[in-house]
Amino acid sequence: MRKRVQKIFLFLMLTFALCVSPVGAEEQLFGDYTVNYVAVYSNFLRPEIAERYGIVRSARNAFVNISVLRNDSSLGTPVSARISGEKENFIGQSEAIEFIEIREGDAIYYIGQFEFSNAENLRFNLSVQPENQGLAYSLSWTTQMYIN
Repeated sequence: MRKRVQKIFLFLMLTFALCVSPVGAEEQLFGDYTVNYVAVYSNFLRPEIAERYGIVRSARNAFVNISVLRNDSSLGTPVSARISGEKENFIGQSEAIEFIEIREGDAIYYIGQFEFSNAENLRFNLSVQPENQGLAYSLSWTTQMYIN
């Protein structure tokens, strides 16, 4: 199951044409769902891909990529979700992140852009509601972003 989830997430990243050094690609299980998440530097996107999805490419911009899978089979099924949240630095300044849904074939994922300062430690606090109903799960992680 985990291998399939990782393959789908890798497919999403490759489909999104990244040539990335993601910052802490992870997954978390929530009941019947697996949430994959990663913060990615925007300047790793090819210009035509960034333009297609309205992503600003620069050394100070990045985005969060979220995908949600229902664990209903060994393959997992991509599902829509309601994603909201914010990024917060260690001095307590927070900023909401707006997410857009992207569908490519059977894949569904969510992109939320944000700016950062060099060597900034960020905490992401998100709410993920699979299939836009039922429980909303809290997803939080911390990472350090560098201007490259």
